[in-house]
Amino acid sequence: MYKRQEHGASDYITHPHQHVLLRARLQNVLQRKLLQEQAAMALGQFNEIEKIADDLRLVILPLGAALSAEADYDRLIARVVEEAQTICHADAGTLYLVGNDGRLHYTYVRVRSLDFVYTDPPGGLDMFAPIPLNDPDSGAPNDDSLPAHVALTGESVNLTDLHGARFDLGRLIAFEERFPPYRAQSCLIVPLRSGPIVGALLLVNSRNPLSGEIVPFDGYHQQVAEALASLTAIVLNNRQLREREADLLRYKRELEIGREIQLSFLPAKLPNPPGWELVSHFQPALEVAGDFYDAFTLPHGHIVLVIADVVGKGVTAALFMAIIRSLFRALFQQNYFHAEPGPAGPVVEGMTPFSFVDRGALLNAVRLTNAYLIGNHSDTYAFATLWAAVLEPEGGRLLYVNAGHNPPLVVGRLAEGRRVVRERLQPTGPAIGLVANAGYWLAETRLTPDDLLFAYTDGATEARNAAAEELGLERLEALLSDAPSAGAALAAVEEALRDHTGEAEAFDDVTLLAVRRLPE
Repeated sequence: MYKRQEHGASDYITHPHQHVLLRARLQNVLQRKLLQEQAAMALGQFNEIEKIADDLRLVILPLGAALSAEADYDRLIARVVEEAQTICHADAGTLYLVGNDGRLHYTYVRVRSLDFVYTDPPGGLDMFAPIPLNDPDSGAPNDDSLPAHVALTGESVNLTDLHGARFDLGRLIAFEERFPPYRAQSCLIVPLRSGPIVGALLLVNSRNPLSGEIVPFDGYHQQVAEALASLTAIVLNNRQLREREADLLRYKRELEIGREIQLSFLPAKLPNPPGWELVSHFQPALEVAGDFYDAFTLPHGHIVLVIADVVGKGVTAALFMAIIRSLFRALFQQNYFHAEPGPAGPVVEGMTPFSFVDRGALLNAVRLTNAYLIGNHSDTYAFATLWAAVLEPEGGRLLYVNAGHNPPLVVGRLAEGRRVVRERLQPTGPAIGLVANAGYWLAETRLTPDDLLFAYTDGATEARNAAAEELGLERLEALLSDAPSAGAALAAVEEALRDHTGEAEAFDDVTLLAVRRLPE
């Protein structure tokens, strides 16, 4: 018995003609061998899983933390390829990432045996030109390209013979011809996908650590490479999100500064002539606006009133708002540069004309502002509607130019106490910035005691609710009919706008300017 065990026997029978016993013993031996093979296979699989788990715990996860902490983006990309080559014993490694142009870029290439490294500079080698993900003509997926195929499908590809694959190998052949006698054999390429991050990690020519022989990438290599690629995609995505967040915070701060600057263009304090009430409301749709209003006192006591609406909204409109407001006021006030403050002089009853200075200042400021926009910014299609007036407080006379703006409303009170719109100050010329040498003319009216002048931009009447219904001019006029004062008129309109729009996004900037002559 012991001799038989020494020679490798695991069982025996005393008589070879006992067929039943022989069959039973053979079945037992075969079953035992099968169980031994299954146990060995299970042990091998367990050891492989344990190795992968150890690599994930000891290599991949610490590497992920290191990659997340890597401040240098170029070094981060290089390290991903180098670590993948080390873990999978790969001679060559390439990281592809989809750029803003929708093409797959050779972000980093490294071939250890050639001591070759390539990054993605503008005007790089033709063989490393970006790879289209889709056919430019048909729009079909570019399945002829192995990296594009993997990036689009999200499926790994493991090839023992790269040259025998169905994919277009023109770039690979060009590389091999440039660096003879290099030849790619085994290949493993895994996808990178996380949020907007799309790409692929390519490894070529896995080498046996002992013999240096090129061998296929095994299942362990693929699982580790996929884990590393997934981790890399998450790291890159998080990095991109942090960069975008930093950009958004910077833009937000810049817009806040722009808003503060824009608010400084508006009058800090409205004129307060005896017997008059002036109030205003300014609400941008975004952080900055294209609307503006202005009110300032002239040296001889007359009051200038301005309200304007630059086309569009946001930063572009705000820039032109600053230009138009500053230019208009400078052009207007230059007429009074040498004037000395003093009383306006005797008031003549009726609709007597204003002084020559007031008329010339108002008309020239509008004409010259229009000429500046046409001469310097016509290619930007920047224009604005503008209503500007000069108010003579003692007599209530109002001289104005309406350059395509919504007609301000003059609301009077009837004998029974109800208010009605008795005049609409219609346009006296086109919007500024539209027509070269446009014709503008002056118009006059008069505000009698208890009259209310209400000027507004179209953001008020065109304010929309969730159902895209506008507030409308009719409802605006109805709100003014019950207002006992200029302040009450603005408050009623503001409340109606809030109730009407609710949580809906602001459609346009809203600017309101109300002037009331108090009863005698």
